[in-house]
Amino acid sequence: MGGTSDSVLLPTAFDVVWSIALLAALALVALVAVALVVVVRVALAGRRTLAATAALDEARLELVRERTARLRAGLPAAGGLDPEEPAA
Repeated sequence: MGGTSDSVLLPTAFDVVWSIALLAALALVALVAVALVVVVRVALAGRRTLAATAALDEARLELVRERTARLRAGLPAAGGLDPEEPAA
């Protein structure tokens, strides 16, 4: 065998280094992919939250306008109910 004891089953140091580098590169790509998914999901959730907040603000504004109109018309603000009258 020429005095060398290289085995086919044992990887050389060069192979081990490249295997570790390849594994690290794959892990980095996977981490970037997961981070991208998380960023997109957070952005979509933020967009939905902003839309819901805008809808609630619009509804609140409409209620204020309605109440203001009722008060200017001399009607009770609670839609016909007397605020001092206890609930049944």
